[in-house]
Amino acid sequence: MNVCVECPYCGYENDMTDDLIELNGNEFDTECVECKEEFEVYVEFDPSFTVSKIVFEKCQQCGSETRDICKRGSIFPYPSHLKDKVCRQCYRIAVIEYFRDYHKGVED
Repeated sequence: MNVCVECPYCGYENDMTDDLIELNGNEFDTECVECKEEFEVYVEFDPSFTVSKIVFEKCQQCGSETRDICKRGSIFPYPSHLKDKVCRQCYRIAVIEYFRDYHKGVED
């Protein structure tokens, strides 16, 4: 799908497909292929939406039900003593303990 914008000086349809690949922010300067005048391009993105069911999972550490589960392999660091799926609170406590123990080992 080619994305074209009209030059504000001469009206020529400039292909912006390649310019959008390395976009830093939502505006950039480009030069018209036809008249060689430089102009600004503002990129507006249309939002897209996806939906999914809300899934509550049981924390394998404390047993609470949550929809914000932390899973081994998808978050780092993940303390080795934790079960595979834990709630955010159990994860935070374990990470604090992990760094506290690590810090004690560094000081010794």
